[in-house]
Amino acid sequence: MNRAGNERFQETEKALTDAFLELLEEKELSEITVSELCRRCGIHRSSFYLHFTDIYAMMERIEEGMADYYGKLFGTGGEDYDLADRFIRFFSFIESHKSFYKVYWFRSSDLRVLNAVLKDENREAMRQTAKKMGIEDEEALAYHQTFFKAGLAALIGQWLIRDCRETPDEMLEVLRKEYKGRNI
Repeated sequence: MNRAGNERFQETEKALTDAFLELLEEKELSEITVSELCRRCGIHRSSFYLHFTDIYAMMERIEEGMADYYGKLFGTGGEDYDLADRFIRFFSFIESHKSFYKVYWFRSSDLRVLNAVLKDENREAMRQTAKKMGIEDEEALAYHQTFFKAGLAALIGQWLIRDCRETPDEMLEVLRKEYKGRNI
């Protein structure tokens, strides 16, 4: 039986995901059908439904995977924690998946990818970064995170509207200018 741990199952899911991301390059989310996706992959509709309940569930699963990536990217702290490098990788990842993010960013009310950056497991890395910025107590950190998340969401949204015309390095500079005098 084809199960989630099975290599063929995983290959099919990857093929579906890749085809879905390709279709997002070509058309709106609401125009993508399960039949079209299956034709593109050369699989039966029943195989699709072993993986996902519908196109929107597929979108959510992709979002969860990307949120996991961000959580890991920003999660480890320590002396060698290079926040600038992590933001370059963050912007590069969004840029390389901009078709997905153009849909996701403007359809989701809960931007899980940003929640993943600010999740509790990353608390120590956030404290270290906040300390460098002069933010010492937990309450101030909580307010800063709320403000930062909203600002970063707006910044990325504007960048996506502009079709990611700026490079990830240029986006880091935009972020740095907003935090003049802070260590980003």
